[in-house]
This record gives sequence, structure tokens and C-alpha cells, in this order.
Amino acid sequence: MVLLQEHRANQEQARLDALRQRDSERAQRFMNAKSRSIGIDKGALDRQLEEKERFRRAEEAEKRADAENLKALVRCLDSCEAAAQEEKRRSLAEVKRTLDEQRKLPRNNALKDGHVDLEGCGPASLQRFSGEDHAHEARKKAQQEQVKLWAAEYVVEKKRALDAERRQEEEYAHYVLEQDRIRSELEEASQRRRGEEARRRQLENLENARRARVLKEQELAAENEAQRLQSHFLQTCPLLTEDTKLATNANAEHRYRPDHFKGFQRDQVRKVYQENDAVLKEKRELCDRQANEEAEWAQYHASVLDKMRDAEDARQRMIDQENLIQRQILAQQKADLESRREKMEAERLQEIGPEFFTRFGQSCR
Repeated sequence: MVLLQEHRANQEQARLDALRQRDSERAQRFMNAKSRSIGIDKGALDRQLEEKERFRRAEEAEKRADAENLKALVRCLDSCEAAAQEEKRRSLAEVKRTLDEQRKLPRNNALKDGHVDLEGCGPASLQRFSGEDHAHEARKKAQQEQVKLWAAEYVVEKKRALDAERRQEEEYAHYVLEQDRIRSELEEASQRRRGEEARRRQLENLENARRARVLKEQELAAENEAQRLQSHFLQTCPLLTEDTKLATNANAEHRYRPDHFKGFQRDQVRKVYQENDAVLKEKRELCDRQANEEAEWAQYHASVLDKMRDAEDARQRMIDQENLIQRQILAQQKADLESRREKMEAERLQEIGPEFFTRFGQSCR
């Protein structure tokens, strides 16, 4: 049993090491930027399926080895049970031989016929000696049957678990393949749709560019024509020419025709500018004068405030001085009043001396 457990532990450790090695290789493959690709890695999936198939074969081999070990265990248990039965048979034969020998002995040592008569036995036949175990054989057989039952249940349960795991792996492999197929179909449809959308958008862009180019050419031509017509009109229209003599009256040179006015002469423009400069100068002088008046008024107002503040300070100082003198006078009057009150109280409570009583009984005459 110990060797079997060690063998199973070694197998489990080997399986775990294989899983760790496979995970590390997979992580290294994913971390390698040269071999990693975006999307589905068909080769990696095929290798994964091959690894799963190898792992499944290894597990089946392990299961067959476990079944063989279980069969060997059952054979060992059967041989042990057969050996125990043989030992029991030999012990029974030895007991029978001993009973036969005792039956040949006199009456005091053994019964004559070798059979125990329960009706004729006394209370002494009910005694039990220490160390006897009459249920040993039955208990041992029950334990063996229980071990067989446990082994069979374990085999059935393990087989059921292996079948369920195999079904899950097959379902997962089918699911992965179906998912890959659906993903590839979706990617192909999406790529085809994107291509059609790109071609349609390209045609739309070409048509829009053509329309925009035609519209721009038409707008440019219309603008050029409008500029040409406007330039011709400005150059040929007598109302928009720059000839100022057109406004001069033919009958009187000092008069102008308002409907043909083309602007002032240079002297007139210069005179207008001089008048504007004079107005601006006068306005600046007026602003300066107002600013000076405001400054003088602010200075006068500040001086008046200073004088009023000085007068208020002088009046407050005079009031404080008068209050101080008044407090001194009141303090002096209070001190005089207190001294006068103390003097009157002392005169009112003056003691009667002995000379007051010496005048009793004497005539005043």
C-alpha cells in the first residue's frame, strides 16, 4: 500500500510539473513579440489540442496503471484472504485434532462423544476467558468486504469522473473550434463589409470632389465676370469718376452742382484739416483747464479738511483740560466733605469726662 501511494504521488507530481512547464512555455510564447500575432493563432491552437490529446493519453495510461494497481491490490487482498482462510482451516483442523485426542482421554479430561450437550451443561460453561474474540473472523470478513466495496465504488466513481472530464474536454474542444469558425466567418464578413464601405465611400468622395471642383470653377468664373463688369462700370460711369471739375457750374465757376460733386480741392481739404486741428487744440486746452480747476478744488477741499481737523483736535483738547480741572475740583470738594463729616461725627460722640460729675450738688450761683 505504501509503495502504491508513493507511485500515485509521483504520478501526480509529474502531472503537475507537466502542467507548470506547459503554462510557462505558453506564457513565454505569448510574451515573445516576434512570434505573437494579433487575432487567432491557428498553430498555437493546434499545438494546444495536441498537448491536450497527449495529456489525455497520459491520463488514460495513468488510469490504466491505476486500474492495474487496483487489480493487483484486489489480488493481494484475495491472496491474503485465501491465506487467512487456509490458516483458519489449519487452526480448525488442529482444534479438531486436539478435540479428538482429548476425546480419547479419560472422562475428566474430555467428553466421551466429543459433542457438547447444552442441556446438560452447567453455569460453568458460560464463562469466557480473557483474550477471546469470537467475532474476529466475522469482523475481518466484513472489513474485507467493505474494502472491496470501497475499491469498487472508487473505481466506478473515478471512471465516471474521467468520463465526465473527457466529455467536458471534448465539448470544450468543440466549443473552441466552433468559436474559431464563427469568429473567422465574422471577421471575413466584417472585412468584406469594410471593403465595400471603403469602395462606396471612395466613389462618393470622388463624386463630391468633382461637384465641388465644378461649383468652384463656376463661382470663380462668376466672380471674375462680376469684377470685370464692376471695374468697367467704375471706369466708365461719369458719376463715379475722380474729375472734380465735373461739379463746377459752367455758368458760374464759384458755384457747384450737388448732383455732380466729386470731392474737395486740395486747399479745401487742407483747410478742413486745419479747422479740425484747431477744434482739437481748443478741446485739449479746455480739458487741461478743467483738470487744473479740479486739482485746485481738490487741494482747497483738502486744506479745509485739515483746518477743520485741527480745530476739532484743539476743541477736544480744551474739553479734556476743562474736564480734568472739574474732576480735580470735585475730588477736593469730596475730600473736604469727608473731613467735615468725620469731624461732626467725632464731636457728636465725644466722651463725658470726670469734671462733668463734680458739678453735681453745687449751686451755680
